[in-house]
Amino acid sequence: MRVLVTGSSGFIAGHLVRRLAAAGHEVTGLDVAEPRRPVEGWRDVRLDLRDDEGVARVVAEARPEVVFHLAAQASVSVSMREPRLDIETNVIASLTLARAAAEAGTRRFVFTSSGGAMFGAPEIVPAGDDTPVEPRSFYGASKASAEKYLKIVEWETGMTVASVRPANVYGPYQDPHGEAGVVAIFAQRMLRGEPVTIFGSGTDTRDYVYVDDVVEAQVRASEAPGGEMCVIGTGEETSTRRIFDLLAQHCAYERAPVMGPPRAGDIARIALDSTRARDVWGWTPQVPLDEGLARTVQSFREQL
Repeated sequence: MRVLVTGSSGFIAGHLVRRLAAAGHEVTGLDVAEPRRPVEGWRDVRLDLRDDEGVARVVAEARPEVVFHLAAQASVSVSMREPRLDIETNVIASLTLARAAAEAGTRRFVFTSSGGAMFGAPEIVPAGDDTPVEPRSFYGASKASAEKYLKIVEWETGMTVASVRPANVYGPYQDPHGEAGVVAIFAQRMLRGEPVTIFGSGTDTRDYVYVDDVVEAQVRASEAPGGEMCVIGTGEETSTRRIFDLLAQHCAYERAPVMGPPRAGDIARIALDSTRARDVWGWTPQVPLDEGLARTVQSFREQL
C-alpha cells in the first residue's frame, strides 16, 4: 500500500520506514533532516512540517492510504523553554497534516503520541488508557491537545485516527543530542569514557520499551479498523540509577555518575498498563530490558 511517514529521519520512524520498505510498501518519508541510515526503495522528502503548503503538496502527490505521523518536537526540556515551538510543531502542524491527508483520501492516520508525559504524576502506577490526562509539561500537553484535534478531524472527515502512546522508547540509532533518550545519552558517553550526569536523585522511574516493539504496535494500529488510543509500555518501573548501572555493566564503565539538579517538567515515576493495546491490537512487549540494552550498546559500539 501507499504510506507516508513523517519524521522519517528520526529514531522510531527510521526503524518504521525500514520495516515498511522491506515489506514492499510504497513509502514516502517526510522530514526536515537527512536520514541516519540509507534505506532502499522509498521516496525521501526534505520538508519542515510547519510548511503548510509544502505538506499539502507532498500529501497530494503521495496519496497515502495510511499516514504514520511521528514528526514532533520531542524534548520535555525544550518544551518548557519554548512552548510556542512545541504548539506549532506538535499541535498546529499535526492538524494541518491530518486535514491534508483526509483531503487526499487517506483512510487511516496513525499518530504517535506520548504515554510517559501524557498522564503527569498519576496516583496509580502503572497508568492505563483510562488514567486522567493531566500532563506536567508543555510537551505532554501538546500531545494531549493534538489527540483532541485529530479526533475532531476523524469526526469531520471519516478518516480513522489511531493514537499510539509509547512509554520511554530506546534502541539502536537513537540520537543522544536531538531526542529525549537517557539510554542513548548514557550509552554513548560510557563507550567514550566520558562523564555521565544523572539529573535529580536517580530514583525517578520510567517505563522503557524497545523500539522494535513500538514499531510493531504502530503497524498493528495501522491494520486495525477503529480509532483506538492505546498506551505502549512494559508495565515495569525502572529507575534512572538502575539504567545507569545496567548500561555500565554492558559498557564496562567504571566511573561514578555525576549528580545534577532536577530538570523542569520531569516527573517522579511512570509505567504504563498496555491492557487495551493487547485487547484491541493483540500487542504485547517482546524484548526484555536487559536484552534491549545489550542490543543497543552493541549497535552504538559498532557505530563508534
